Amino acid sequence: MRLFNRTFLSAVIFLMSMQAMAKHGEIIISSATEISPRDVITAYDIVETNNISREILERLKNIVVATGKSARITKIDLIKKLRMVDSYFMFPTEVKLLRSKQFISRMEVERKIKNHLLANCKKCDFRININSVPKIVTSDWEMDLNVDLNKKTVMVPVYSVSQPDKKGWITAEVKKYMNVAILNRDVKFGEPITEAMITTDLRYVPAGADVVLSAEGLIGMQPTKYMPAGEMISYRDLKRETVMKKGQIVKAVFGKEAFEVSISALAEESGAIGDVIKFKNMDSQKMFSA
Repeated sequence: MRLFNRTFLSAVIFLMSMQAMAKHGEIIISSATEISPRDVITAYDIVETNNISREILERLKNIVVATGKSARITKIDLIKKLRMVDSYFMFPTEVKLLRSKQFISRMEVERKIKNHLLANCKKCDFRININSVPKIVTSDWEMDLNVDLNKKTVMVPVYSVSQPDKKGWITAEVKKYMNVAILNRDVKFGEPITEAMITTDLRYVPAGADVVLSAEGLIGMQPTKYMPAGEMISYRDLKRETVMKKGQIVKAVFGKEAFEVSISALAEESGAIGDVIKFKNMDSQKMFSA
């Protein structure tokens, strides 16, 4: 009985942790973290985040966790400094601070760009490669991330706070990955897509791609061309399943449950679910829409 209680309690704690992660997001710090050689180190400089809000990310910029002389930060110190931040934390016992040889650490830049992007797209994953960083700025540099980061190759302006004339550009490659809906078997032209044909997979989604993300976006659609299994699907290659064809004779019912009238009608045009199409009353020859 005691073993059962312990197992049950562990399961409850695990579920509560998962709920906290989903609701408030994660803040993660590695045991060895490379940073730029700054005089003041903030939480924003060292964290990796997942599913946190823009507001929390901005708060981290104002929480000082170390100085330019600090070689390491203990878990106890981090907990004290971040205790008012509403998130799920994953900290090692101790964080070793590694200073980059250049004023701008590529790894720090990568973390900050990724954190910024994840705050805007919580269901995405990003893989970032920093191609170049400027050498002319001073240690108190800042990035302006209010630029278009929805491209594969991006240029981020960077400048010195104390000497604004010292500025440059960071160039990087950004790839966005998302769970997208794909087919688990080949589908012929015009074949209605059902739920049993659909699965999901994490894929690279190019900027501007009109990719179908959810199964709901595929169910009831028809491909306008042959679609092999496993390929990402674009909305432009789909049409809604035709459920009414021109010339089809249907039974139209008017009225309410207490009093209903049914007539035979001829479809004057084809249509899909949700369409309003024209019909002709076969007795009176009058047109109506439904």
